[in-house]
Amino acid sequence: MVTSGDPRAVTRALTTLERTIEPAAVLRTGTDGVYRRLRTGGGEPHVRRLDLAPDAGPPAERRSLLHLLHLTDAQIVDVQSPVRFEFLDRHTDREALAPLLPTYRPHESLQLHALEAMIRTARSLPPSQISGAPVSLAVSTGDAIDNQQWNELLWFLAVMRGGTVTPDSGGRGFEAVQGSSWEDPAYWRPDGPADAYAERWGFPSYPGLLAEATERFDAAGLEMPWLACMGNHEGLVQGTSLPTEAVRSIAVGDRKAVAAPPGFDLEANVDRFVSEPEAYLAGPSRAVTADPDRRLFTRRAFVQAHLDAGGSPRGHGFTPENLERETAYYVYDAVPGVRLVVLDTANPGGFYEGSVGAKQSAWLEERLAEVHAEHVDAAGDVIRTGNEDRLVVVFSHHGLETLTNDLARSNPFDPAAEDLPRVLGPALREVLHRFPNLILWVSGHTHEHHVIARPDPRGRTGGFWEVSTGAIADWPVQSRLVELVDNGNGTLSVFATLVDHSAPPDPTDAEGLWRLASIHREVAANDPYSGTGSIAAGEPTDRNVELVVGVPNG
Repeated sequence: MVTSGDPRAVTRALTTLERTIEPAAVLRTGTDGVYRRLRTGGGEPHVRRLDLAPDAGPPAERRSLLHLLHLTDAQIVDVQSPVRFEFLDRHTDREALAPLLPTYRPHESLQLHALEAMIRTARSLPPSQISGAPVSLAVSTGDAIDNQQWNELLWFLAVMRGGTVTPDSGGRGFEAVQGSSWEDPAYWRPDGPADAYAERWGFPSYPGLLAEATERFDAAGLEMPWLACMGNHEGLVQGTSLPTEAVRSIAVGDRKAVAAPPGFDLEANVDRFVSEPEAYLAGPSRAVTADPDRRLFTRRAFVQAHLDAGGSPRGHGFTPENLERETAYYVYDAVPGVRLVVLDTANPGGFYEGSVGAKQSAWLEERLAEVHAEHVDAAGDVIRTGNEDRLVVVFSHHGLETLTNDLARSNPFDPAAEDLPRVLGPALREVLHRFPNLILWVSGHTHEHHVIARPDPRGRTGGFWEVSTGAIADWPVQSRLVELVDNGNGTLSVFATLVDHSAPPDPTDAEGLWRLASIHREVAANDPYSGTGSIAAGEPTDRNVELVVGVPNG
């Protein structure tokens, strides 16, 4: 059993206002790059952005309206699953295959431990430095898991709830590509022998790491209300492929593909990865232990699992109505003066980019109108409803730039595929700009930090801010605090503040679970495709920011 460990007796979590984590000394050198340790660096102050309120004056008396933690893209993965396509990562040089990648991460066996470290950190987050308000809510915006598997979903819910978690599947031993017995040097093998990651990028050995990664541990539990959201990795195999009968059978079977079928033209068959993923899994394989808990779940089962999960609120946003209608979008009105709208942007017709169905778009308009005394209709006419005004914050997995998926393909396991036509980013943005109380949209998906001002090009409303947070799964392994503050001067500010989990940057300074989380972050930072050399961390204007907007109708 993995012990809890002690990250040097951390009693209060630190935000990146106080300290950051950055690359440090070179540990090892490879033919193509170096592997570095990490260290703490100086804090990063909030950057005040006035894109939507250029004439905003200094704040008067500030009052917190909402203070929450945004979690996204943990991508907890059953690395031993037969429904994985790691062998495609041998072809990162083929541009045509880019929509299918990555299918493997060197740090993936430790994703669950990174999430657990983040949840433990969340339990000791300090009150807001701006208002003194405590963090009172968390929102997870999807891709909490990787492969639409029931066991992955159970692991995620167990970490959020607290209790014993065993991140293992199948039988005895480590039956996956990183295991030393699999004799494939294309993947990082922390137990040895030497592999491509060690030779090319200087990756170190961590003997016994894989055995420790699959041991059970006691999850602390979040201990605050939290809301859930469906992402493409909850709705599709590998976040992209349809859950066909054939691939559902492979998921609970006893053979794991290790290469594409002989003579199979990968580039010519990219579209089949979406509609017929089993075609990619018909090549050479190895025997593994079958596990019925690897079954692929339905949208209805996803909602039911949250209703049964325990914790607050019941269903974590999902309601019996969602269960009856087999939908995964809802509103949450427990925050005084603020309506939270959670969208379902995963396209059940396949592919990893998002969209919403026409019925969901119409539902969204109705829910927005309910919290507007006045808005504009599609014809440009002012509509006065007599409803009480509330501010609106939208959450979804995909942001506007990635709502590009108009596939209308049948999915016999998901009735949401019949919600057609699909509505894309430009049309949805046009809807949102008719409702002035919408001030913020929070998303994930890209695994990058982004903050974008969305002014209304027609000047009907003051516009809104879009905040996208990077992944827990990948560098920089962070979450984000989001606080909505009334400045007392006719403006509102959204303070967005990044949070690192409390594991020490250097794994030699940690033990137990904190050590596993520290190794995860270090390896993620050194990932040659998505580490510190990537754009994932964004610019200072995408990280710790104060985003000012005028009070709607103020």
